Amino acid sequence: MLHVVLTGGGTGGHLYPGLAIAEELAKRMPCSFLFIGTKRGLESSVVPARGMAFKTVWIGGLKRGRFLANLLFPLKTAVSIFQALAILIRYRPDLAVGTGGYVSWPVITAASLIGCHTVIQEQNEKPGLVTRLLARRADAVHLSFESSVRFFRKNRRIHVSGNPTRADLEQSRTEFAYSPFGLNPGRTTLFVFGGSQGAKSLNTAFVQMTGSLMTQTELQILWAAGHLWNEGIQNHIRPYGDRIRVFPYITEMGLAYAVSDLVVCRAGASTMAEVARLGLPAVFVPFPGAAGGHQEANAKVLADAGAAGLVLEGPDFAPRLESEVLNLIRNPEKRETLSRRIRPFARPDAAESIVTQILKTL
Repeated sequence: MLHVVLTGGGTGGHLYPGLAIAEELAKRMPCSFLFIGTKRGLESSVVPARGMAFKTVWIGGLKRGRFLANLLFPLKTAVSIFQALAILIRYRPDLAVGTGGYVSWPVITAASLIGCHTVIQEQNEKPGLVTRLLARRADAVHLSFESSVRFFRKNRRIHVSGNPTRADLEQSRTEFAYSPFGLNPGRTTLFVFGGSQGAKSLNTAFVQMTGSLMTQTELQILWAAGHLWNEGIQNHIRPYGDRIRVFPYITEMGLAYAVSDLVVCRAGASTMAEVARLGLPAVFVPFPGAAGGHQEANAKVLADAGAAGLVLEGPDFAPRLESEVLNLIRNPEKRETLSRRIRPFARPDAAESIVTQILKTL
């Protein structure tokens, strides 16, 4: 029995790659899993719902540009390392896998202190601070982009394996896929989403754009707006009948991707990996507040290769986004080109590659 600790989270981008690695490990051999996260992160609801053991530490993220809010950070970090040590000493893991986010720091640090084999998986093209710091301690670092190697000293611990994605995202485009959303299989479908909490700027832009999109095209929109904005947007779209379907959150992402002819979304690394795996034409709108400009760097890799559209927030954001969307909706050939060019960026075997390397080392 292999005892495995997983850590990482706060957002789905850090959480789901870890779960994909766990799924692959469980296929290969008997495993016991413990996930260590925080009480506020997405992992606190997703992990227990999957029946996986879950523990928390106190750590919180740095608030950039907010000195007073960060005064407790050193104390939280120290306490969290001791909390992680106590958890790990009781659990006695053989392996600790960190997938980024501030919670990875105390857990992987504690794991290395007790001599546990440690692995880091980084999703972004520009590695986060936690990954760069932990790379000195970890037994292996798995990157998603070849260009990310430049941030690390060359050594045999660095592997370019891709970003693990879930196999269950690959669903067939059948009438069944459309029915949960109340969509028409005969219409071109635009899928808009901004992460688990939605995206205010994307929602605001599409509220401005809907009238024009509805009159100039025959498309239908599947829109994951987030709980905060769902009700207001529902009121706005009533005149457009069943051509726009808005949900606070979509759990069946495989079905949503299956019905999509074009995706407009943020440029989180895991989202981009999913879109690439499925070969979907996409327009990425990076979140400008992402730490270290991660999302913009991610999106530019694909945009520079002509594999995706890229629209940055700023002046005239809604008109620029509308122009890009209309151009692609009216040109199936351009969408097909994006689909063809984005597929080579996919690493559907990323989880298998990472697990093979882990087991070989162990």
